[in-house]
Amino acid sequence: MKNSKWVSILSASALTLSLFAPAAAAAPTEAVPSMNDWNSERYGDRIDIDQSLNDLTQDANFKKEADKKIKAQANEVSDGESDAKANETFTYDGGTKKFLNRNLAFKDYTLRSVGDNVEIWVANDLAYGPDNPKPADVVTQQQVDKLRAEFDSNIYPVATDFFGTPDQLDGSNATVPGMVGLPDDYYEGSDKVIMLVDNVQDEGWNNPSYPFFVAGFFWQTLENYTDRNIITIDTNSWETRLESTFFGTTIHELQHLIQADNDGSEETWLNEGMSTFSEYLGGYGHGEGSINFYLDHPENSLVNWDEHGTAATGPETIADYGQVYLFTLYMYDKFGQEFIRELATDGESQGMTSVNKVLQDYGTNKTFTEVYQNFMTALTLDSSDVSSDYDIDSIDLRSLPVGTAGDVRGKTVDFEKAKTFEKEGVPAWGGDFKEFNFGKDVRGLEFDGVDFLPLQWETIADPKGSGEQVLHANNGDEADQALIFGATVPATNAALTFEHYYDIEEQWDFGMVQVSTDNGETWTSLENSNTRSDAVEEGYPTIKENVPGFTGTNEDWTTEAFNLSAYAGQEVLVSFRNLTDWGSNNAGWFIKNVQLGGFSADGTSTDAFQSLGQLKGEYVNFTTTFIQTKKNGKERVFHVDPYNVTEKQALDLQQVLREGNVKMITSYAAEEGQREAKEFTYEVLYKKDNPNKGKGKK
Repeated sequence: MKNSKWVSILSASALTLSLFAPAAAAAPTEAVPSMNDWNSERYGDRIDIDQSLNDLTQDANFKKEADKKIKAQANEVSDGESDAKANETFTYDGGTKKFLNRNLAFKDYTLRSVGDNVEIWVANDLAYGPDNPKPADVVTQQQVDKLRAEFDSNIYPVATDFFGTPDQLDGSNATVPGMVGLPDDYYEGSDKVIMLVDNVQDEGWNNPSYPFFVAGFFWQTLENYTDRNIITIDTNSWETRLESTFFGTTIHELQHLIQADNDGSEETWLNEGMSTFSEYLGGYGHGEGSINFYLDHPENSLVNWDEHGTAATGPETIADYGQVYLFTLYMYDKFGQEFIRELATDGESQGMTSVNKVLQDYGTNKTFTEVYQNFMTALTLDSSDVSSDYDIDSIDLRSLPVGTAGDVRGKTVDFEKAKTFEKEGVPAWGGDFKEFNFGKDVRGLEFDGVDFLPLQWETIADPKGSGEQVLHANNGDEADQALIFGATVPATNAALTFEHYYDIEEQWDFGMVQVSTDNGETWTSLENSNTRSDAVEEGYPTIKENVPGFTGTNEDWTTEAFNLSAYAGQEVLVSFRNLTDWGSNNAGWFIKNVQLGGFSADGTSTDAFQSLGQLKGEYVNFTTTFIQTKKNGKERVFHVDPYNVTEKQALDLQQVLREGNVKMITSYAAEEGQREAKEFTYEVLYKKDNPNKGKGKK
């Protein structure tokens, strides 16, 4: 079960929630690749905490604890008066104020530069932690003025022209002053973006051997408390990295700020795709480190953010950034800048649905499936020799720098490393990369995989300790898990009854009891005295569309009853539907002793239930691409649905599978909302009947 993530940020010993930490971690330590072996020249040293912070903002439990922490600082904050430290590196002093930092602690910042669109406030204390002997970071007046000028002349106009403008916030509705005794108008002023420049307290702040650092972040929690648009930028090595690192970081974080205001429900992968693309749009180049890491760890889902956060071979979240950037760049190359702009500003639909909508609006005659399959091929070929669809025009993957001595990558996807870091299951909209060198004795391939989307509920031991087995929804981010059964509603005693215990993130996640009379085409959520409809306004769209349901906790097992007399005599389907948002979630929903008419289930087995996919006969779809390299170096590409191969495709494949090098890329073509990897196997068939079984993956 996944625990709330707010514990770690409020823990005295927890200094960071980094890109390399498991998404569900509440511990203060980070799961990272071996720090001694980390190749910072190849993969970079920046990490990103935006999505972890966004999860915290969405967590009602975190908000309660954050309020407590802030209020506990009231005596220290007193009247808010602070004196700027004498600092010979600055010539401008616009006054000093207290702002909340990364750990929700008040810290003194002095206004050092003011532009048309930005106020730059530099922390008075840029020192490292007590266990880190590094000298304090140094920031100068010339540097902040240079960043201010770049912000006004390029970063802000480029970002707002392309992605839209942020909300106009001037501090007049700030809530934090009243919590700690500051004047009500303490943060009141212009609606300019506030840039807090600080030595961010990440893991490296106190650990000098830690090879990564947080270059900056946007955290809506800070915005909510101060009623100002705020981004935070780190101070690491400004003398050498201001332009090469922090200009790009600034526009990246500004895009997140704009996205949160204009389309806060956007899926993580598309939001991050736009922020990484904003760096290119601003003229700050490609994020070579994350791209290299992705090409060396290519088995990652586009849509399931951080699915390998706890992988045995080490977290791979940095690969997610590389993939979303390349996919966004690929769409930009093929469909143009206005296509990406419309995708970025589409506030009505999200994720794959939004991509398909814009593809249709632009008359591309392509679907998300076709675009992604071409993208997977482009990752392998990055060349227009076979087709322009297989070239990422704006970048040469083979020429990516992998060191400071001028060394370049020299290849696209690394199939050998893909094998080294292979995972269980084929990822949802991610690639399983296989390479074969066939001889003349190969006669074909056979495929196998999951037929239907499996039931995502399971039986587990009663969490309250009775020793019984009960039904439980497998929690996860953006989960949509249905437990469905059919029954005839009796003419008398038309009641659905069951026992349940739930601990569900209040107002963000919900458990709905739904009825369908048309074989699952439409569903009606049932209501009784214990259900609620008060989902938060900024909550997950699917949840808001399906309330009422159960949320919060009932603390122990209770019995529920729903009157189904309106359906008396009808055959109906009943669904226990567990819906979660993109953030953290609690223990979940536990059910037993379900009764309706002649149907009963005590919760010790899931045999009487089915998923929506099983109900509708929705098969799990896969896409497979074969790339053949002939002896003369020429390449051929074939896209197939491995379970619906036409006779012509079968004949073509027989030609592909002949002697030579063949690369096979398989993806789970998941429906919107389906993110978990699915089983997929293949078998190489030989003329001598000695099959070589493999997985793609299993």
